Amino acid sequence: MKRRDPIIISAQNYYASSLNLNNFLEKKDGYEVFCNWSKHLNGLSKGFVYQLKCQPGLILAISKQHPATAFSISFEEEETNFVRLFFILGEGPHIQHHTQEQKTTYRSNHGYLTYAHNLKSGLIHLPAKPFCIIGLLMEPWFLKRFSQGVAGEFPRTIEGMLAIQKQEGVFCCPVFMTPSINICIHEILGCTYIDARRYLFLGSKALELMRFGFDQLNTDKGQDTSCFNLTTDSPDFVLKARDIMISDIKTPPSLTDLSRMVGVNRTTLSQSFRKVYGVTIFDFLRAFRLEESKRLLQTGNKSVTQVAYDVGYAQQRTFSKEFKKYFGNTPSHYLC
Repeated sequence: MKRRDPIIISAQNYYASSLNLNNFLEKKDGYEVFCNWSKHLNGLSKGFVYQLKCQPGLILAISKQHPATAFSISFEEEETNFVRLFFILGEGPHIQHHTQEQKTTYRSNHGYLTYAHNLKSGLIHLPAKPFCIIGLLMEPWFLKRFSQGVAGEFPRTIEGMLAIQKQEGVFCCPVFMTPSINICIHEILGCTYIDARRYLFLGSKALELMRFGFDQLNTDKGQDTSCFNLTTDSPDFVLKARDIMISDIKTPPSLTDLSRMVGVNRTTLSQSFRKVYGVTIFDFLRAFRLEESKRLLQTGNKSVTQVAYDVGYAQQRTFSKEFKKYFGNTPSHYLC
């Protein structure tokens, strides 16, 4: 059988002129663009790409794709000057980035911080599986504001990364998708605003995602108490309890075990948690499970039954009932 030649499309045709970053940066803050992949790719891939200029030097980008077949994007050597922090969601194979100098593999359900002053010619190989990429594009001067005239590990890390610009090298660092990052991503993808509040909401979440990402590069964890020292009885155990619950939503601990794990009694934990989040611990867990199930349905290739099981529901019937009550639609409505 004759081997089929790989499908290759140029970066210019793939991204379309509407997504030219240099032109995009000249727009006012709050400018956004939405592009449907299928309209200019002739059915090669379905999905969309969305970009928002949050503020000078900072762009939020969301891309959801479902390629009909595996293909590659070719690009010529060009000047690039963006630090990229991005996260890949999906259950498919990995995305591969090949240049003459090196090969890089970006894995599904992982995050990466990258910077290369000059993008060498090469190929990006995309799998025939649905995936979603959410990321930030940051100009170097934007990041330098957080390092100039400041001592500590964090500013040194930024300066070391941006030194690549003089060395003509490539900086690539994995970023773990912590519970806090997952929550932030869910909130971005679940944004329902259609007016000016969308810019305010997404812009604030972009900064939050940036902080969570760069926090992993910093060994200086800060002091144990609030920098404002407003109170000496800050309920740190509430945050710890929340992280424990969402780190294992499939088999979370009981209230008794959870209170023991954070070092307080059940009553104190329950009352403090409700005071901070406005809901009970298990109402919070239920909402988180349903938000996670919606993400899995939209970005993965799992059945409703499998998603229900993955987020901790023993019965699909119960899951579907709670899902519809929460979102107003059945789980199958969100299947890719």
